Formats: sequence, C-alpha cells, structure tokens
Amino acid sequence: MIKKTYAESSEKILKKAYAIVIRNGLILLVRRQGMPVWDLPGGELLPNENEREGMQRLVKEQLSFDSTIEDLIGIYTKEYREDITYVYKVQETISQSKMESHDYVAFNFFDIRNLPLNIFPDRNRQIKDYLSGRYPVRLRFKQNRWLIRIEKFIKEHKKGK
Repeated sequence: MIKKTYAESSEKILKKAYAIVIRNGLILLVRRQGMPVWDLPGGELLPNENEREGMQRLVKEQLSFDSTIEDLIGIYTKEYREDITYVYKVQETISQSKMESHDYVAFNFFDIRNLPLNIFPDRNRQIKDYLSGRYPVRLRFKQNRWLIRIEKFIKEHKKGK
C-alpha cells in the first residue's frame, strides 16, 4: 500500500469561502438558482488559491463590486467530508456599491438579528459566530442527515437533466 503525502491528499480537499457583508446593520444574503434557501455570498476556491484573494475574486465575480477582506470569522470542516469552509467579514470598497449578479437569482439585505427561516443551516451558525465577536473560530460540523438527503436529491435531479 502506497501512502500519499499531505500535498497529494490535500489536492482532493474542496476549499470554499463565504462573505459576511454588513451594510447599515443589515447582512447580505443570496439565493442560487434552484435552491429555496438563503446563503452567504461565496463558493468554491480555485486550486492553490489563497483564501483571502479567492474571497475577493468571488465577491467581484458574483456581485460585481470591489471589497476589502477584513477578519477571518472561522474555519469550518464537516464530519466525514474532505472540505474546508472559510468565512470572512468583507467590507465594500465603495459604500453602498451597486450589485449585479448572474450567479444569484436573488440577493437582499436582512436584519442580522432576525434572519429568514429558510437559511442554509451552517450559515446560521457562522453568522452567530460573527455576532459573538469571539473569532476566529475553528469548528467541525457534525453530519446532518436531513442535509445529506437534500444533497442526494439534488445530485440525482442534476443527473436526470
């Protein structure tokens, strides 16, 4: 049996980054095509991409505004998965920037203390970590059976198209 080096095994790790964008005390949430849940803006990082630079790229590509990456809110992993999620506090370079998106079907600012009920479960925790002011956080999420079923349904649905 051949053992893989850390570099070889880490190539399979999926890295994601998400932004907490606050404007006038409200938090920016987005919805993707075919997903009935609100989420933080962000997504997958490119292989070998720096997390902060990747977060800046994602905001520019997905929302069409320039940003400054301020604080790392947390690094989150999931039980039985090879992925890492970085959540950052992101500031608009120009206040009240105009936003346009081809990636999201909806985006809106919500009261950070009164979030919509249909928000992605992991993001709820990440926003709470931001509100606590005690960051950066390192957390491993337990496997959520409900979420596994939804992801399985989505994968099967995509295969059917």
